[in-house]
Amino acid sequence: MNYTIIAILLTLVSFNTMAKNTVSEKPFYGEEINAKSAVSYDTIVKDFPSFKGKDLVMEAVVEKVCASKGCWMTLKSTKSASSSFRVKFQDYKFFVPLSLAGKKVWVNGKISRKELSIKDTKHYLEDAGASKEEIAAVTKKSFEYHFMAKGVLPR
Repeated sequence: MNYTIIAILLTLVSFNTMAKNTVSEKPFYGEEINAKSAVSYDTIVKDFPSFKGKDLVMEAVVEKVCASKGCWMTLKSTKSASSSFRVKFQDYKFFVPLSLAGKKVWVNGKISRKELSIKDTKHYLEDAGASKEEIAAVTKKSFEYHFMAKGVLPR
């Protein structure tokens, strides 16, 4: 009889602990993020030189996720239809699910601006599931904003 009471108490304590952990934990990918100092996508684009190469937390919307394996994503503004940032994940330590597309996120890491070859542009379009016509239309080098992320936190 005493063993039954002990087993019931242990079970209740176990369920209570699991419930507390589930509620208080935030799902994130990579490193945890302190979003108190998040900078909006639009602010970064407007004053890119001030942010270039600095660790920061950016708030944006996920535009696309690599359909192949979630190894990159693009971010866009939460307010305007300006250019997008390509996000890669530091040292390929983590990937993100396709289900993040369309959701607001915070990402932490560093930004830069990169020139893309025609080959790289076509590769990214293939990964994103673009049509053959869209891929064939690429005939010039382009540039993109690039974000090397240490962590991603869906909002």
